Amino acid sequence: MMPRSSSRQTAMRRRMHFPGRQAAIALVVAAAAYVAALLFLSREPDFSIVEPLFLLGIVGLAFPLLAWLLTRSRIPMAAAQAPAPRAPGLPAVLAYLAAFAVLVLGWGFSAINGAFPWEPAQSIVQVLVKLATMVVLPLWLFAALRPAPGPFGSRRLWLVFAVMGAAYLGLQAVFGRGLATLAELAPTAATLAWAIPLCWLWQTIEAGLAEEVLFRRILQERLARSTRSQVAAVAWASLLFGCAHAPGLWLRGGHVMEGVASATPAWALAYSVVMIAPAGIAFGVLWARTRSLWLLVPLHGLVDLIPQLAPFIRTWTGS
Repeated sequence: MMPRSSSRQTAMRRRMHFPGRQAAIALVVAAAAYVAALLFLSREPDFSIVEPLFLLGIVGLAFPLLAWLLTRSRIPMAAAQAPAPRAPGLPAVLAYLAAFAVLVLGWGFSAINGAFPWEPAQSIVQVLVKLATMVVLPLWLFAALRPAPGPFGSRRLWLVFAVMGAAYLGLQAVFGRGLATLAELAPTAATLAWAIPLCWLWQTIEAGLAEEVLFRRILQERLARSTRSQVAAVAWASLLFGCAHAPGLWLRGGHVMEGVASATPAWALAYSVVMIAPAGIAFGVLWARTRSLWLLVPLHGLVDLIPQLAPFIRTWTGS
């Protein structure tokens, strides 16, 4: 019979190695999913591997590294999680996410677009539905699990916001299509004076608040508790963040904007893994390190500012 002290040591070693195993599994699965999706997309006519690999290198690797460097502290990223209170677990969150992706991002928004074909009514209804299904309902169902507070004060968070915001704005300005679209629209300086701050506010609410609450505050926090590894939680949450966009791409004609003649569910899933999932990694790192929605929500809005500025002006001016 094994001595009691030896049993305790064995159990302790298992607990110590559990987060490492979970992180390794998550990283291998995420990498395999990315490679498989990239190979699938490479069969498309006129597909170029340059853009997705560039996106992966900058958004999926360089920006997460920058986020980690800006939030370095004595608290390790894979710090142990406190026991969770009584609350719906990870399977319930995953089931909600799957239902939301299909019923809301897919069929729901398609129905909204059909029922409200004019602007700005369509955008207003969409943001109300997002807030209801991505913020209010998930917090009501799952927010009994409270994240541990982050180790950083407001001064440090302002620094993180400034540096990460400048990096994202620089990327969008140099490599994105937003400024070219804005130049075609040719708004006046007076229009830009009100459109820039209001577009940032709109994106902060529509994209930042909605996505960061659902995918970081709810999903990633549940994953961290289940795996006991922040690395695994970031990897899984980023992959699921991408996959959740697939129904919308397939059912709402997102393939047309990407130059694809006809979309299939397989194409939408592969595209979401390759082109959308990497964008969630840096935000996952920031959540794991800071636990601050006050940082992530406006930063997310800033990321979407340049790409959405011209559509925002068209929506609210009718131009």
